[in-house]
Amino acid sequence: MADYSFAYDLYVKKIKPLASAWMVWVDKEQGAQFARLWRPEDTRIITLNGQDFGWVEFRQAGDEIFLKQLYISPEHQRRGVGSRVIRWLLGEQYRTAKSMALFVLKNNAAFRFYERHDFEAVWETHTTLVMRRGMVKAA
Repeated sequence: MADYSFAYDLYVKKIKPLASAWMVWVDKEQGAQFARLWRPEDTRIITLNGQDFGWVEFRQAGDEIFLKQLYISPEHQRRGVGSRVIRWLLGEQYRTAKSMALFVLKNNAAFRFYERHDFEAVWETHTTLVMRRGMVKAA
């Protein structure tokens, strides 16, 4: 339960300001949606010296890894943590997957982080970019 609470709190902190740009954020509705989509078996909490400061959720679908969520607390951003997570995923999954894909909100500056890691926008909606990269490229 502690992992769930930590993940949900960080999710709200990071996504609510972005999503509120085009929708009315209703805490109760968003909490229920998060609970329906929460997959602890696909989630890893990122810790250092016993302190939780991020989380990642991913799963394999066919020959592709889907990076569903990656959140780093603001005070730990820009310190290479996200890059280490991406490199870890690429290293762990390169034998079983041909590509890695993710969704990122268009108004989320994280899309530049993914571009630096060789992800390219391959499709978009009015709010979201779908990004993908091959597993053979160096991380």
